[in-house]
Amino acid sequence: MIRALGAAGLVLLLAGCQGRGPAGRNSPVPPSTGASFERSAGAASSRRVAVVDLLRAAAAHPRWPDLAALDQRIAGIQAELALTRTTPAQSPQIDLSAQMKAEAERVVEQMRPEFRRAFEQDTAALHDGARRELEAYADKIRADQQAEFETRRKALEAQITKVVADKQQEMTSDNAQFQQQMLAQYRIPLLNLRLKQETVQQTDRQEVDRLSAQIQALTQERDDKVAAHEKANQQVFQEFQQRQSQQYTAGITDIQQQLTSDGRRLIDAKTAEINARLRQQIAAKEAELNTVLNTRLRDQLRAREQVLVAGARDQVARSQAQAAEAARAHARALDAQLQAAQEERSRLLAAIMADLRVEAAALAQAKGWDLILTQAVATFDAVDATDDLIARIKR
Repeated sequence: MIRALGAAGLVLLLAGCQGRGPAGRNSPVPPSTGASFERSAGAASSRRVAVVDLLRAAAAHPRWPDLAALDQRIAGIQAELALTRTTPAQSPQIDLSAQMKAEAERVVEQMRPEFRRAFEQDTAALHDGARRELEAYADKIRADQQAEFETRRKALEAQITKVVADKQQEMTSDNAQFQQQMLAQYRIPLLNLRLKQETVQQTDRQEVDRLSAQIQALTQERDDKVAAHEKANQQVFQEFQQRQSQQYTAGITDIQQQLTSDGRRLIDAKTAEINARLRQQIAAKEAELNTVLNTRLRDQLRAREQVLVAGARDQVARSQAQAAEAARAHARALDAQLQAAQEERSRLLAAIMADLRVEAAALAQAKGWDLILTQAVATFDAVDATDDLIARIKR
């Protein structure tokens, strides 16, 4: 195709040249392309020599974009492979909060009836004790009030009885005094009538009868006055006795109302005291049961958490192992893709170089050139055949 001649200062690199791809790296040209270029130590000035910019000519080849696409694909596979090999497998994030929350709710619902029954029983016992205490206190208050009532009732009764007895004695004394007054007042008139009666008793029977009638009338008048006075006093005494009875009844009512009010006040105060203490006892019992509930809940949740954590660790270990195996499998797949892409690139580059050699040989024959160089360190009068070669490969 192209006869290789040695010439001083000329280097033929077609057989071992480095093609540069779009990614900016040197792309080796495999020696299997069949290039027959070689380096010569000297050349005769009579040779017709041409120079070709192999990189620019290759870049103008119709299949060069395919090579650039392969270079880009190879770079992407190499980057992904490097990332796969350098990035550790991510451990899966396992959130147990939802499970622990559901477990806590389940345990609470499971234990709630038991603790509700215990709380209700303790509360009922406290209420029953408070009720018995209040009833005992109320019985004592009633007994004390009954004793107080009897004492005060007897005192009031003795007072009223004494007042009535004194009044009765006063009325009796008044009656006796009035009777003595009447006896004294009628004693002289009656004595005179009796003396007259004795004087005429033997002589004048009619006069005796008249005087007897006067004595009887005067005695009846005296007795009527005494009876009327006693009756009036009796009426006064009865009215007085009635007023004292009413006063006694009012006094008894006042004592009862006062004792009832005092008893109600004492019982209300005791009720408030017992209720306050009962609330404290119920609150303390509730706090105690809550403490027991929380302790049991923590113990059960701690045990359940250990089970869940152990399961999560096993799951993480399996996930890590699966992720590591998946990463290794992915790396093997990428290695296979990289090898296939590199082999395809080598074949494509060889095909491009073969086309360039064929076209360069044809161009040299057509132009009558004896030698086409791909790189010149020092050149004599070489022709730049790059554009002509590009024109040929684009036909």
